Amino acid sequence: MHNQTGSASWDRSFVPEKLSQVFHMFRRYWQVRVKPFGMTVPQFNVLSKLDQYGEMNPSQLAQLLFSDRPTITVILRNLVKHGWVKKARDESNRKFVKVRITNEGDKKLAKLRASASYGSIGFDPLACFTEDELNDFERHLDKLIRHLQALPMTSDAGNKSGSLKHSS
Repeated sequence: MHNQTGSASWDRSFVPEKLSQVFHMFRRYWQVRVKPFGMTVPQFNVLSKLDQYGEMNPSQLAQLLFSDRPTITVILRNLVKHGWVKKARDESNRKFVKVRITNEGDKKLAKLRASASYGSIGFDPLACFTEDELNDFERHLDKLIRHLQALPMTSDAGNKSGSLKHSS
């Protein structure tokens, strides 16, 4: 267990387990939040990234969402069926496809964000934190993300296969 005094001698092995637990609990929370809108969490994530970054190709989306290209392709196919995203050939290189959020996708995202306030489904998962704690928490998570992005990924005994860094 970790040391209550805050010294560096605590056992860090619990961190991945706790992060995984929080991730899965938040994912369940988000599933409940987006389901009434006829949307899945991955679809919401894709729409949010397109809203944030604008038009991009599926490989860029996959990289931003730490997903693989075939998974993004399926998500995009479903989003196109709903009319929430549009695919078009890249004018600078016709071999590539660009995707963008449509007006309908913008409306769907805005509606979801406006009506799905934390309290509207019965609880706010971050209500246990003060504003200062939330700011510190975000700062610590950003620091951890930057650290992990800088680490080389290895598939076996030191063979480097890249890093966790993604381009934004």
